[in-house]
Amino acid sequence: MEEILNKFPFKGAIESVVENTIGLINNTYVVTSEYEKYILQRINKDIFKNPEELMENINLTTNYLNDLGKKTLSLIKDKEGALYTTCQGEHWRAFKYIESKSFKKVENIKIVAESAKELANFHKHLISFPIHTLNNTIPDFHNTLVIFKKFQDICLNCPESLTNQSIQEINYILSKEEDCEIIYKLLVKNKLPLRVCHNDPKVSNFLFDHSLNAICLIDLDTLMPGTLLTDISDAIRTICVSETEDESDLKKLHFKCDYFEEFIKTYLDENKMNLNYYELNNIVKSIELIFLEQGIRFLTDYLNGNKYFKVSYRDQNLVRAKNQIYLSKEVVKNNNYLEEIVKQYAR
Repeated sequence: MEEILNKFPFKGAIESVVENTIGLINNTYVVTSEYEKYILQRINKDIFKNPEELMENINLTTNYLNDLGKKTLSLIKDKEGALYTTCQGEHWRAFKYIESKSFKKVENIKIVAESAKELANFHKHLISFPIHTLNNTIPDFHNTLVIFKKFQDICLNCPESLTNQSIQEINYILSKEEDCEIIYKLLVKNKLPLRVCHNDPKVSNFLFDHSLNAICLIDLDTLMPGTLLTDISDAIRTICVSETEDESDLKKLHFKCDYFEEFIKTYLDENKMNLNYYELNNIVKSIELIFLEQGIRFLTDYLNGNKYFKVSYRDQNLVRAKNQIYLSKEVVKNNNYLEEIVKQYAR
């Protein structure tokens, strides 16, 4: 660790390095020096195979937002002026620490409204960003059809002992193949424009001050061209639910329609003018599909030996998959009510 720390121009002697275990992908550390605090991250090279393209995206968009006077991440280049450094085959980067609070679960409706406003403004501020300059760092990251096809392949080649534990979930997913094509077909037909998207705006990627006002979005690794539907629905996926995706007791799970209304109202108040007909009319369907997609991804990883998402016990990805599929079904049950809410605020 000392060798890595010496590669960055941190001010003053280092007093402590503490790991932050919230993230599922990268390894994150809070570095405290005698003068300042920083975030140091080891980039997961198994997922992000081209760190140069990844860091170019982050540098371009944060510079753009900073030029607009908007709060965002502040990247710290290494001592040689590079966007990241390599040490013993691992890639590392650093950011200025932002004094803030973050949450894995929402228990205050102000957080719902602030998250919606922050996401809407993030989209609005980047609406004129030159999208052609962004690298596609994870191809097909939210291509539900591709994710479905990979799941099919994994099911054919994994041990029966694993599929037996998740047979109900497997059968449900396999019955939803046509639904998995909906967003993909709209994109192919150019009904949904490609926008600059965060692509992973779960609640833990929003920072808040002590009064619960949103500060900014973090974890910009997946920032690349995408559809606003994915960002809106993925934020709702973790914000408008009763429990986190690690909850194993499905009786505790429900989709919070009051939170959904607050989120949609606030988001559309800020950014309705930048959404087209197809975006506005596929919000609810995209929420059902984002829960389903995440359930497929968790179950695929479980069946494939837990190689993508960090787990603390063997069946954790199976628990997460059951959780997300249950909530996808909840959205289907509440479809008409949720559609009426969207119509009310989309007028």
